[in-house]
Amino acid sequence: MRKVSAADGHNFLRAFILLAFACLIGYLVISGDALLYVAPKLIVYLVAAGAGLLVISAFQFYISIVSLKQTIIVCQCGHDHDDHDEQHSHEPSNSPWKNVLIYSMFLLPLVLGSLLPNTALAGSLASKRGMNLGGVAADQAAASAEMVELQSDGDPALRSLFRTTPINRDYAKLGMKLYQQNVIEMKDEWFIEKLQALNTFADQFAGKEIKITGFVYREEGISGSQFIIGRLAMTHCIADISPYGIIVESPDAGNYSDDSWITITGTIDSTIFHGIKVIKINVETIEPANVKNAPYVYPDWDFASKL
Repeated sequence: MRKVSAADGHNFLRAFILLAFACLIGYLVISGDALLYVAPKLIVYLVAAGAGLLVISAFQFYISIVSLKQTIIVCQCGHDHDDHDEQHSHEPSNSPWKNVLIYSMFLLPLVLGSLLPNTALAGSLASKRGMNLGGVAADQAAASAEMVELQSDGDPALRSLFRTTPINRDYAKLGMKLYQQNVIEMKDEWFIEKLQALNTFADQFAGKEIKITGFVYREEGISGSQFIIGRLAMTHCIADISPYGIIVESPDAGNYSDDSWITITGTIDSTIFHGIKVIKINVETIEPANVKNAPYVYPDWDFASKL
């Protein structure tokens, strides 16, 4: 066995870093915390990345162990490694500061990912990006140009109620389904699509009962008897999260703190907020709710084909 060198320590350190990343990904996937960072449809790619890192770390450990017995240089530089030209050296840098800088770029994400709590963003993110309440400009809400009636075997009166512009046909179909429900439940599935349908046909849904669970949020322009009940929508990953919500009106609005999770049952009404006509909920009951492990909702680009 040859004498242990600094390069051997670097080899093992690289192997442990690769293994640590693979373990961190594995933990996030198994615990379900990965859903706080990526959409469910991307989990398979995260698993593939973790498996790839595990294989690479195993190869790096093999190289590290074998290199204790003999010199191994894995490269295709075409250089004669018997020549000790410093410009072509494969030895690690002799500068401690340079090594610390390089390895800290990999160790810092591992430390933060391991020690920081995995929690979903809520009101803090909404305050930075702004809450999306849906709706249309007030001067456009009454526009009726190019209104068409859906062609279906449904109730003619219902089809007439949901006459719409061609671009909103899919939301009109969804609106007809929601209108026939005794209570419109804003579940995770189609949350964004339902919100769009309700805002597009705010007048038609006036007085209908609705039930929704979300976090409490307030922003400038909200009165003391109002707050917003919101959800965070994720398209692909945490970088593209957008907050969506509905204005809630209740004489007891001040009793509910920001970021607390509640379940609201009430009736649909409409209001003008920052020049936009949006739906609001007149509260009947409010109950505390538990925060979900993965409290996001996801857009369904193919929802129209499933109606």
